[in-house]
Amino acid sequence: MSSHEPTSRVPAALLQRFAHSAATCDFQRLSHDRLMEESQRGLSDAALSGEPDAERIATRVLDDSRLYRRWENEHATLMRRIAIERLPAIQKAELLTISLSLIHRKALFEYLRDEHLRGARRQHIMSHFLSHRDYAGAVVAEHHRYVHSAASYLCSNHVGSKVMFDALFGDPLAEYEDLYASYFRTHCELTLAGDRDMVAESMLPVLLDLKAQVGEFRQALIALTRSQSGIWRRPAF
Repeated sequence: MSSHEPTSRVPAALLQRFAHSAATCDFQRLSHDRLMEESQRGLSDAALSGEPDAERIATRVLDDSRLYRRWENEHATLMRRIAIERLPAIQKAELLTISLSLIHRKALFEYLRDEHLRGARRQHIMSHFLSHRDYAGAVVAEHHRYVHSAASYLCSNHVGSKVMFDALFGDPLAEYEDLYASYFRTHCELTLAGDRDMVAESMLPVLLDLKAQVGEFRQALIALTRSQSGIWRRPAF
């Protein structure tokens, strides 16, 4: 499939799998200490997971004491947003919101890495997103942002799936991540196309379609965490 084509809608098989499963709150309210403890466990598990990307991020953070302290301070702030909530269901909704924001935060570096962008094209993209920084400073800052965000995303997935016992933090969130990556890639390609009118005209409808899918999928995920029935409802694309 060309990178200029829209990704498929939410797969029917995924929707069917969650149509009859309740997103219950079978956990007690989580304290900040518990959230940090489980985050540490999640990072340690990721370092031994056998998944190259997860192992690389987790090992990098755990093996560098200065980096770990900086990441821990950032992550503690995120977990505090969850800990202050009184109800488990609202804690889960807040964790999902954080997970979605982490997907967005790490998207730029993942795009640069996966597309092997170099030279003027790389500089153009960095300038587009980080115009307030010089190029070298922007690259360093974005890499730090990626490492911190990716590490926290590993931890949020652990807390969501292993502590809150919610399958929402498995396939549905992974599906959203793939969809957002497709949207972000198309946005960058349109940016690189510049004033090449014919290319831009062909890509713009695809970008708008993907943007709509991302927004509706995000709303469906958030609504699911707040649903009393816990039923996965197909986004009305």
